[in-house]
Amino acid sequence: MGIENVFMPSGNLTKVHIIAHSDETYKKIVGTFDVLYNPNTYDVEYKNEFDTERPENATDSLPQFKSAKGKDLTIELLWDATGASHTGNEAEFALIRAEGHVEDSIQRFLRLTFELQPSSHRPNFLKVSWGTLLFQGVLTTAKVTYSLFAPDGKPLRAKVNCTFMSHKALEEQAAEAQRNSPDLTHYVTANGMDNLPYMTSEIYNDPQYYLKIAEVNRLNNFRKLKQATHLAFPPIEKV
Repeated sequence: MGIENVFMPSGNLTKVHIIAHSDETYKKIVGTFDVLYNPNTYDVEYKNEFDTERPENATDSLPQFKSAKGKDLTIELLWDATGASHTGNEAEFALIRAEGHVEDSIQRFLRLTFELQPSSHRPNFLKVSWGTLLFQGVLTTAKVTYSLFAPDGKPLRAKVNCTFMSHKALEEQAAEAQRNSPDLTHYVTANGMDNLPYMTSEIYNDPQYYLKIAEVNRLNNFRKLKQATHLAFPPIEKV
């Protein structure tokens, strides 16, 4: 099976673009890397953490939400020195052809994205973008699989399976927590399928306040909310 059947040649299409930053606020750019071939697929895994400890003698219990654990991006990137397929990064491919193998190019990629940096004593923070994908985080694992070799043993083709872990700056996390805080009034529009106990649980992590919220919003029927009903969820101490 040819390379074209495994990876889409980038050509004039937008390439997977990686920007490396030295700071967690993603403001100081230290380098960029465009992949040689755009992948056919990538995986984004979203994760939440729940407390699943069960009371004694309980066969089942409601998992209690503890925290959002961010998300992981897994993407497989291809390196090829044979010229069997058109590459989307002509500058990097010219270096690969001059070097006669893919190892140096892979190491350039890893130095930018994975290795500890002398100035910060940690790997760079990364932005990965392609189409609707915009992922901010760090590269946690990079598994290199070599699959084609020159007569002298130099690698001509390799795949690098990369897993990135999302990361937000502390200031951004604090601002997001403030926006979602139960200590602020939240304004929500019902979609016609919502019910008040569920919405109350989403805001306060506890459905017990739904009667108070119905009173605050002067609702006659809290079980069937009309579509586009605007609701206010005040701070807990005011409920």
